[in-house]
Amino acid sequence: MTGGPEVPGRVEITARALTSCARAVAAEHLGAPARRVRVTLGDHRGSLALDVTGPMAASDDLVGRATTSASEVRDRVSELTGRRVGSAHIELTGIVREHDTRVR
Repeated sequence: MTGGPEVPGRVEITARALTSCARAVAAEHLGAPARRVRVTLGDHRGSLALDVTGPMAASDDLVGRATTSASEVRDRVSELTGRRVGSAHIELTGIVREHDTRVR
């Protein structure tokens, strides 16, 4: 059995779609709202390079968590898009904390 019928043509993913996907993945791993995360795409030796800028959810080890997040974002974006992601650079701009809701 084959993977499916052969369909003529090709599928292209636009830079805008790649950016949106990477932003959603990065926001999830950073624990931040997607609207506060910025992603730019670049080239890294023929592979996709991600530059992520945004806040991260508060934790005990921000540096360790940011390093782990960069690797996880790189792997997940590659998995979702089918593109080889060579690097993911994360620049933290702040800390996201859970806010207590006011009782009125």
